[in-house]
Amino acid sequence: RANNGPNYYGKHIGPLKEYAHGIKGDVYAVDDTTIFIKGFCYDGTGPDAYFWVGNTSTPTPQGYIVPYPEIKEGSDPVVLRSYNYTDIILKLPNGKRIRDIKWLSVWCRRFTVNFGDVYIPMNLKVPKARQLPEFSRLAHGLRSGNVTILDCKTIYIPNLHYDGAGPDAYFWVGNGSEPNTFGIKVPSERKSLTPLRGYQGEDIEIVLPGNLTVHDIDWLSVWCVQYKHNFGHVMIPKDLDVPPALGQTKIAVTRNGLLANVLAKPHFPLVSHAP
Repeated sequence: RANNGPNYYGKHIGPLKEYAHGIKGDVYAVDDTTIFIKGFCYDGTGPDAYFWVGNTSTPTPQGYIVPYPEIKEGSDPVVLRSYNYTDIILKLPNGKRIRDIKWLSVWCRRFTVNFGDVYIPMNLKVPKARQLPEFSRLAHGLRSGNVTILDCKTIYIPNLHYDGAGPDAYFWVGNGSEPNTFGIKVPSERKSLTPLRGYQGEDIEIVLPGNLTVHDIDWLSVWCVQYKHNFGHVMIPKDLDVPPALGQTKIAVTRNGLLANVLAKPHFPLVSHAP
C-alpha cells in the first residue's frame, strides 16, 4: 500500500494466525513503539488472556503484557474481553521497541496457551518521525528549531519565536516551490483560526485540518493573508515515511523542553486521505 493513502496504517506485519477463540486481525507497525491491529476479533472466553510480546523464537511464558486498554502507570493490566472487528492501538510498555520483539500473541497466562500470533520480520522498516530544517527567517522575528513531522497530520515546532505583529497571519500550507496565496489555514496549537499571537520560544504542535496530510503539501509557512506576505517557511519533502495519524500521537513537553510522545486516545474513524 502507498504510504499516503486512506488505508495506510503503517508497515504491514501480517495477519494474526488463529489457534483458538476466534482470533483475527491484521497487524501493522505504526512507529517503533506502536502496533495497530485492524479488525481484531477474540471471543473473550479465555480466563487470563492478554496481548503478549517477547523475543524468544516462539511465544512462551517468557514474555510480557502489552496492556489494552491503556492503563495508568502502576495499575494492573485488564484481562482481554471479547472484541468483534475492533481497531486497536497497542503501545509497547517500558520503552520497548518493535525491534526488541519477535512476535505478538494473544496469550493465556494461567494455562500458558497461545490463542493466536504473528511474527515480526527481522529488520522491519517502521515509519518514523522526520526532522526538517527550521523555519526560514524572513520577517517579524520568525524563527524556530528544527521542525519535526510526528505523523502524517501532526507537526511539532520547537522554540517558536514570532513578534505577533502581523495583522492577518496564520500557519499556512499549500503547494508549489514557495508559499503563495493558494494556501489553507492550519489551526494554531490552541485549535484556533484567529490571527496568530506572538510566541516567545514555545514548543508547539499543530494538526493539519480535515483530510489534509503532509503528503498533500509542499510547504508550511507563517503567512499574512491580507498583505500576501511570507514571514518564513519550511519545505515538506515528498519522500516522507512518517507514521499514519491513527490517534497515537500526543505531545508531552517536559520541563526541560524535551519532546516525549505518549499515547493518546485513538479517535476513530481513522483520518483518511482525500480521494
